[in-house]
Order: sequence, then structure tokens, then C-alpha cells
Amino acid sequence: MNNQEPKTTTTEIGQYDQIPADFPMTALLGAISGAQAKLLLTEYEGKFYSPGTSPPERFQRWDICEDLARQFSEKCLESKASKRAHMSETEILQQYYARLLKTDWVSDAEGAWVINRVSAIISWPKLAL
Repeated sequence: MNNQEPKTTTTEIGQYDQIPADFPMTALLGAISGAQAKLLLTEYEGKFYSPGTSPPERFQRWDICEDLARQFSEKCLESKASKRAHMSETEILQQYYARLLKTDWVSDAEGAWVINRVSAIISWPKLAL
């Protein structure tokens, strides 16, 4: 039986390079009981990361957020063309931002990134979040 972790492929490394520099890094918090101090870490490719911040974990979060941004982009354009035609682009984005945060699908920082990504995709004004 081989106990070694699989190596990262060149394709995976290329995927990790897609993550924009402005994408938030959200570490997951946790605790381990006991009298001695402990530190939660995740090992990836011989390096240690706070949980939620290793390259595969960040890529997964970014991929989810990018997908949400693309979906919200379509919804914002549909809304502006129909039932929210009377609203400004900023007001529409603010409404979708509030709804996104209520879902608990993303952290607050990721939610702000998603909405600002939406504004970039559809060339609407960026919100000051």
C-alpha cells in the first residue's frame, strides 16, 4: 500500500494561477480541545496552510464564486431589462448583494468580491463595499 499523497499535475497548477490576486483568502477557524496550545494547519505539497487557504481549497472557493458572479450577471441584466428597469444599476447590485449574504453560500468578503466581479463582467459601476 502506498501512503504518499498524489502529486499536483501541471493542469492543476495552471488552474490555481487563474485565481485573481484580489480574491479574498478566507481562513476557516477551528479549535482543538486540550490543555496545550494547538495550531490547526492543512498540509499541501509539503507546505502548511491555515485551513481553507491551500491552493486547492482557494481554487474551489474561487470557482464557486466565479460561477455565482456569472449567474448574477445574467440575472442583473434580466432585472434591468424588465421588473427593475426603474432602478439604477447600483441599486440592483446592492439588492443582489444583500440577498447573496443572506444565503450563507459565501463569506462577507467573498460576497463583496462576487458583486464587484458582477459589475466588472457587465460593465456596471463598482459598489463601495
